[in-house]
Amino acid sequence: MPAVKVPNGAAAAALASDLIGTLPDELLHHVLSFLPAQQAMRTCVLARRWLDLWKSSTGLRIVGADGKKKRASFGEVREFVDHLLRHRGGSPLETFESRFNGLSDADVPRLNLWIQHALACRAQVLRLNIVWDPAATARIRPDDAPLVSQHLTRLELHGVLFKDKFANFSCCPSLISSRSLEHLSICRTSFSYGRRIRIHAPNLVTLRLHVHYGRTPVLETASPLLWAVVAVHDGSADLCRQFYSGNCYDGTCRGCRNIRNDSSCVLLQGLSQAKNLGLAAGTETFIFRRDVQWCLTFSMLKTLVLNENWCVPNVDALASVLEHSPVLEELFLQLFCKGPRYKVQMKGRFNPKELPSTISPHLKRVEVKCEAVDETVLKVLKFLSKLNICFSFKE
Repeated sequence: MPAVKVPNGAAAAALASDLIGTLPDELLHHVLSFLPAQQAMRTCVLARRWLDLWKSSTGLRIVGADGKKKRASFGEVREFVDHLLRHRGGSPLETFESRFNGLSDADVPRLNLWIQHALACRAQVLRLNIVWDPAATARIRPDDAPLVSQHLTRLELHGVLFKDKFANFSCCPSLISSRSLEHLSICRTSFSYGRRIRIHAPNLVTLRLHVHYGRTPVLETASPLLWAVVAVHDGSADLCRQFYSGNCYDGTCRGCRNIRNDSSCVLLQGLSQAKNLGLAAGTETFIFRRDVQWCLTFSMLKTLVLNENWCVPNVDALASVLEHSPVLEELFLQLFCKGPRYKVQMKGRFNPKELPSTISPHLKRVEVKCEAVDETVLKVLKFLSKLNICFSFKE
């Protein structure tokens, strides 16, 4: 049998180039979409056929100045991106992604133009990731050019400072509205302190929302969410010293002043059709407790994860949610845990047939995780014991 000759490095590269060269343009455009914009553009030197392929790449990923860094300062890539957009024209986009360190006020209009270019090219996925740099003179404020699109299916915003006109999909002030949107993630953001941004996404499948600053946005439409994770932190504007419902009537309480003009449910109405739900409240945030008073039914909820502020200073909010979750199967309480870390894990033992009539007969699993079994944890365990759910330490 004759020996098979293995091509050397140069020959192998040439062979690979020839093989790739047989692929149709549409497939090459898709392959190029996974490269950082700088690297995709450099393929123009490979051969004559590659001269303009990068212009029709279906993805535009703006990262480091050399195309390798995870993030770049805006100044490092400004001229390159301007040049790239000028030459690629209006070729359709599937994904637009940008990751930057903090911006200056002068940079914001330029970034707005880039975003508008992506939306004009009917981008389906839009990711903005802005690192809050204390040395920067401004965070991103895309308020001069609101997002207007009915093509997006995934929107991920990290480190964005919202204004009243931002994220406007239907030309209505202060409104996120999109029938095409299926996946929404908003983290490390600062919402408006003036009026609440409204989110209308009737076909949303997944939601991740972390409110760190400003007023909690309103979820207008209850969609059949596969899963949702929503956290309202103590930096938000919805704080009250009495913690319960924002009705302490203290003239100096900013949170109560904000809530008095709200006549509807803020978050839980929009989450009432979720199948899997994680909710975390800050120590003084009252939005969830206020929403619980609407006695909403979570008719599709199978898995529920709550943090300690749903259980202290009393368990009324926890009790209400349990009573209005008729098909609940799993309940997880994470009490005073630092992120995913915990020292104690307890698993509930119960007979579903012996649960009170107000609790889902489908309940199969109850777990409590905590740093230590203190007085607060014991209060929660005592409440659950009244529901005929007992606990022991899990090995």
